Amino acid sequence: MKNIPVVGRFQDGEVIVTEGVASNNAYVVLSGKVKVIKKTENKQVVVGTLGKGSVFGEMGLIGASTRTATVSAIGDTNIGIIDKESFVKMLNQLPEDLRPIVDSLVERLKITTEKLAKIGLQLENAKKAITSFSINTEDNSDA
Repeated sequence: MKNIPVVGRFQDGEVIVTEGVASNNAYVVLSGKVKVIKKTENKQVVVGTLGKGSVFGEMGLIGASTRTATVSAIGDTNIGIIDKESFVKMLNQLPEDLRPIVDSLVERLKITTEKLAKIGLQLENAKKAITSFSINTEDNSDA
């Protein structure tokens, strides 16, 4: 991935890919950072932050599906863009025996991402419940 021909420049908060949209490219963070956001139960949950050298969007290119998360820039960020045709050429250089393994890894990663988003939402709800409980406890102790 040393010779990425297309570079996109994104400003803080700018969306690079959107969850649910068809996949056409994979991306490499060349500089800066991005946050990965998964929508679950109508809430946005940050499931990760990626920095220089990290790759995202590859699952859709391998599995021919829609984006599983939204990714947006944190600060000024430069992203290398790998189009589907170039990606398929790279993938076709792999031995044929590895293709089912790669497909399986992609599917497992999708499942893990879904589970992580749900756990993140449960954690957020638990934090709210604890905060609410401690506020109620403090209010009762004043009485």
